[in-house]
Amino acid sequence: KARSDTNYLSTSGISVAFGKQLKWPDDYFNFVFTFNFTRYKLSNYPIFSSDFTSGVSNNVSIKLAIQRSSVFNPIFPTSGSNFMGSVQLTPPYSLVSTTGASYNAYKRPEYHKWRFNAEWYVPIGKPLGSGTEKNKQFVLKLAAKYGFMGRYNKDLPYSPFERFQVGDAGLTNNFGLLGYDIVAHRGYPVYQNSDPTINPDQQSASQFFTIFNKYQLEARFPLVTNPSSTIYGLAFYEAANGWYSFKEWNPFRLRRAVGVGVRFFLPMFGLLGFDYGIGLDRFTPNGRMRDASRFTFMLGYEPE
Repeated sequence: KARSDTNYLSTSGISVAFGKQLKWPDDYFNFVFTFNFTRYKLSNYPIFSSDFTSGVSNNVSIKLAIQRSSVFNPIFPTSGSNFMGSVQLTPPYSLVSTTGASYNAYKRPEYHKWRFNAEWYVPIGKPLGSGTEKNKQFVLKLAAKYGFMGRYNKDLPYSPFERFQVGDAGLTNNFGLLGYDIVAHRGYPVYQNSDPTINPDQQSASQFFTIFNKYQLEARFPLVTNPSSTIYGLAFYEAANGWYSFKEWNPFRLRRAVGVGVRFFLPMFGLLGFDYGIGLDRFTPNGRMRDASRFTFMLGYEPE
């Protein structure tokens, strides 16, 4: 809940999921069905739009996801792959509504959202070390991620819910209340413009994308691999961007970044990470690296 003396936003909801491991095509497949309901109550709180600052909004959806994961050792994957495809749907209210043009897209949001993730882990060279530590080996991670939001009625705006926040370390903010997918992009702040030459140095954005693409190449090397802790270093190259419609979507016009980082997995704290990224498309005309670099951290889980 977010509240002040004169305005507030409160949320409540329920999510129920059913999962099943599939035996076909092989034992690595899983299927998950999820029902989601979230209720938003607003009073003079323009989080969606100046057209809807007070009232109640009900977001009802189902999600179908299929995943195939053959990743070995989830803390520090050394081989295998992970593929996930999903679709999230709301009822097509505007197609069956009798109110026609007076249909309120904020009170009963409607959308269909599609996601696809692919990750590969490839060991490079021979294991190094000796004794119990004879398992230190370079691992190459390759990943591609896509997200697309659609609408049933072209005369209505895209849903303000379930969009894609792209940039920074993948940490959420108050707008995470709206169910956005948080997509990290090291070396950049959270951005809202699809033009890579426009990169304001800000921590948040006033609107988020309905389409995103992200590609990642990461070289990892374990520093400590004993049972009580895992520590590894990494160097990365990644490129991503977001768009607001298929007309402007260009999967080859991306913001690029390079950098280094380190990850610590401690049973007491879970996963902790630090990254230093350089946004290659953030260099100013004078070419100063200080203007293009960002130091970020992550806690608890590896962001998208």
